Amino acid sequence: RNLQVMDATAFALCRDQKLPIRVFSINKPGALKRIVLGEDEGTLVHV
Repeated sequence: RNLQVMDATAFALCRDQKLPIRVFSINKPGALKRIVLGEDEGTLVHV
């Protein structure tokens, strides 16, 4: 799928440094807060 959730450069930097990427809806109320608090939100992608 072509979800266009982040730009190609950011994705490549995460991939090269083996950093996981958390994909979530910024439009969902409280989603960012839950992520910062370490709660389960969105999808964790290991590239």
